[in-house]
Amino acid sequence: MADRAEIETLASRIRQSAETGEVVETELSTNERIIARVTDGIYREPWAAYRELIANAYDADATRVVIETGAPDFSQVVVRDNGNGMRPDTVAYVVKSIGGSSKRTSSGAELETVDPGNPDFSPGGRPLIGKIGIGLFAVAQLTQHFQIITKARGELTRTSATVLLRTHNEKALRDLPKGRRYAAGRVKIKAEPVPKREIDSHGTTVILYSLRPEVRRALQSVLRWQAAEQKGPDGKPVRDPPIYHIGLPPGLLKSHPDGIPPALPWKQDEGEAKRFLRLIEAAEVGSEKATKPADLEHFDEYLRMIWQLSLGLPLPYVDTHPFDKTGSSGIDFLSISETKAQALPVTIGSEETVRKHFSLEAGLKDPLGGFEIIIDGIHLQRPIRLPDTLRRKSRLKHPVMLIGKVGRAFSRTALERAGGNLRFEAYLYWNSKIVPKDTTGVLIRIHGASGTLFDQSFLRYQVSEQTRLRQITAEIFVHEGLDPAINIDRESFNYSHPHFLFIQRWLHRALRLLVNRLKKIADQDLETERQESSKRAATQLVENALAVWIRRQGAESDPPVSAPDVTVMPREVAGVDLDWRNLIPLGSRAKAVAMAVVLESYGVLSSLPLSERVPLIRDLLNTVDE
Repeated sequence: MADRAEIETLASRIRQSAETGEVVETELSTNERIIARVTDGIYREPWAAYRELIANAYDADATRVVIETGAPDFSQVVVRDNGNGMRPDTVAYVVKSIGGSSKRTSSGAELETVDPGNPDFSPGGRPLIGKIGIGLFAVAQLTQHFQIITKARGELTRTSATVLLRTHNEKALRDLPKGRRYAAGRVKIKAEPVPKREIDSHGTTVILYSLRPEVRRALQSVLRWQAAEQKGPDGKPVRDPPIYHIGLPPGLLKSHPDGIPPALPWKQDEGEAKRFLRLIEAAEVGSEKATKPADLEHFDEYLRMIWQLSLGLPLPYVDTHPFDKTGSSGIDFLSISETKAQALPVTIGSEETVRKHFSLEAGLKDPLGGFEIIIDGIHLQRPIRLPDTLRRKSRLKHPVMLIGKVGRAFSRTALERAGGNLRFEAYLYWNSKIVPKDTTGVLIRIHGASGTLFDQSFLRYQVSEQTRLRQITAEIFVHEGLDPAINIDRESFNYSHPHFLFIQRWLHRALRLLVNRLKKIADQDLETERQESSKRAATQLVENALAVWIRRQGAESDPPVSAPDVTVMPREVAGVDLDWRNLIPLGSRAKAVAMAVVLESYGVLSSLPLSERVPLIRDLLNTVDE
């Protein structure tokens, strides 16, 4: 990694190039092993590289990011933001310090990449997503050739850096002469003056040239289409083609040499926000049309990428934040009782929000007024909708949401061993059906962003609750901590880190308490239903007996009992006294009353002494029940 003097010299040369027109050439610098990982690509899927570029814009206080992917060809991608931009000093630091982020450090204040008073926040007051300084070079996953055009407010120059990466060569690194750096890529940097009227302009544009062929094929879903062309042993396609897709350019499929026209869930004349709503609707109901409705199986890879980006980035919810639900929403709210180890009902005022009741901070207003992403004319939002009503009939009459909050996960004496404090908020939401299935599980957000998306195992929950788990979606909002547990690809966790282990244990306990409460509510509903069914059956028995009485004694005769109510045994039937001290079993009382009415309609009970009337009924009941 370059020293401070080398970085300052490079920054000075960049500034001078605005006057001389000279192109400044240099090498990417950092630890050889780090840059090898970066230039080889560290992310599993293309969407993660896009996510990192957008996260960089968020950390730079952008309020708007516009992406043009060049779909369906994907030959060139352009990402524009209106963030703070970079001064030449910052550009020099970036290319000479990969893996040595200025974020969350004292040098960040000098480079104007962090809040001078708190390096964990952006200059505009946002909690930072990035931390290790490789986000910009996430593009290595997509291409080896890209350009950064950037300008900071107040600067009279705009800086352009064109990067050409080399494919990592382990042998070349091993054979490198002692003391010589491994050149993982070259950078050509040039500054140019801007008119004075643009002195307050700011932002960054990243242009990706010549995307890797395998990346283009992945985004075009070529393998998916090829599988749809192939026939299995049963004569059916190996895989169904996507229902919604961007189409294919000519020449990629033998069966469609002229290409495939797009089949998008929106109409071309619909606006940016409307297109995203159509995407959500297609995600929620489109799977019902698929032969094998797996998670978003009806989308091609491009639409899945858009869906994943909208889930993983710090965006507003398409409807409302879960914590902005009110007491009148129709949802039953629960909280965890630490003393009773139960999930207990919570009463929230009709106009009161969950946020206010529990003093929650996740989803509070962005300090810069908001963050929006437009990708190919689609305005992204978080595609999570938690209905206030049941999606299908259930013994539980309403959706259920359990709210949790941990302000200090570790004692003061354990903080050092734990690697710092951990603070988070969470909700677990149950509905009789969660759609799309892609949103079942738990999603962990750190400062509003997530690279892991929904984990349908609920962090390896071992209890067999397959039906219930398919009906639960959860989000955990981490405000402090867990950062050290994220692996370099930001798509997985170090499962042995104390912060991850604490969240895992907390989630599993919350799941157990929620499921126990759901079962209890369902059992109570079943018992109520049984009691009501028993009461209806008892009432019907007595009404049938009264019909016999009317047939035998006439409609003008007085009723033998006051009403068909068997909650209290009648002391007499048609004026004939009954001594119920010889108790009739609870479940047989309705039968006993009905039998008494029928017997007396034939004059049987009045012909017997008092002491034999109830025993006769009891003996008849025993005979019938047996």
